[in-house]
Amino acid sequence: MLSTVKFRDEVVWSTAAFVIMALSLVLAGCGDDGARTATGGRIASDDVPTEVKAPQLPPDIGPAWVETEPTQEAIDMGPQLVKQYSYEEAEALFFERRYPEAVEAFSYYSETKPDNPWGHYMLGLSSWKAGEHELAETAFHRAIELDPRHVKSFLNLARVYLDTERPEEALVRIEEALVIDPGSSVAFRLEGRVHHQLNDPEQAKESYRQAILVDESDAWSMNNLGLILIEQERFFEALPPLARAVELRDDVAVFQNNLGMALERTGYFALAEEAYKSAVAIDGSHEKAYVNLVRVEGLEDEVGLEPMDLGDLARAFMDEVEGWREAVALETPSEFIELEPIVISEADTTESEIEQ
Repeated sequence: MLSTVKFRDEVVWSTAAFVIMALSLVLAGCGDDGARTATGGRIASDDVPTEVKAPQLPPDIGPAWVETEPTQEAIDMGPQLVKQYSYEEAEALFFERRYPEAVEAFSYYSETKPDNPWGHYMLGLSSWKAGEHELAETAFHRAIELDPRHVKSFLNLARVYLDTERPEEALVRIEEALVIDPGSSVAFRLEGRVHHQLNDPEQAKESYRQAILVDESDAWSMNNLGLILIEQERFFEALPPLARAVELRDDVAVFQNNLGMALERTGYFALAEEAYKSAVAIDGSHEKAYVNLVRVEGLEDEVGLEPMDLGDLARAFMDEVEGWREAVALETPSEFIELEPIVISEADTTESEIEQ
């Protein structure tokens, strides 16, 4: 009998426990994301008195990553996605002629060193070379704001204006540069380019002469002077300055091409062929030089011409420069001898030097 009673008691308690557990599950299943009061009101989750703890996992088991709230320092710094560059790294990109990358590098540098005019200047120079004229103009203006005597920024801003066909604005900047540095051959050369663009070749030639008087090694001014003489069909006069330009810089395809053009138009086809070949060897993409080379290959010099020595031509030009110098000292204008015009084909007018 005692065994029977004990068995019944165990059944009753087991049944009661089962009923209580089932009722708990039913009540839990009827709730939402929070508990409710007896009147149906929702208890805020942070008011629930009980705390359910997650089971402890072994140390090698868990989520692959954990998202945490960012620190205030991280918020202030923002996302670090921009590559950081030193001035030397940015400058190296420029001299490697990787101009778009140099723009990125100097943009970073000028943002981190906003008071350094050289950072803005190099950003302007890189942007100009990359063809981003608006950015170049903004950068040069900023460099000038920081250093009102930054001659290089004035001059390269003038180059931007020349490239965007704004010669009058370029002339203003050049004049400002000459006030700061009256002995700048680059300023006089750019002044010559301005007058050339304004269709004033005589004034352009005077500016190039002045540049050469300041710097007798200014090969670009010699080339530009020779170019104007070619355009004026004064080919014999163009030979001395172009010969001297090539003597100073035999690695510039433009100089070789223009010298070849002057030689060809004076009947010296063999020397012209050599000059065109040099231009193509220096720059294989120089299409005009290649076309010119094809045109003169194998041609014999015109009959009756005296032998031509380019070294003698270069020395003759330096003698001519001394004549200009004496003329300036005497305050008398130098003169050029007008020769019989000869028909000219298209000449290369691109100036590609890197000025810093």
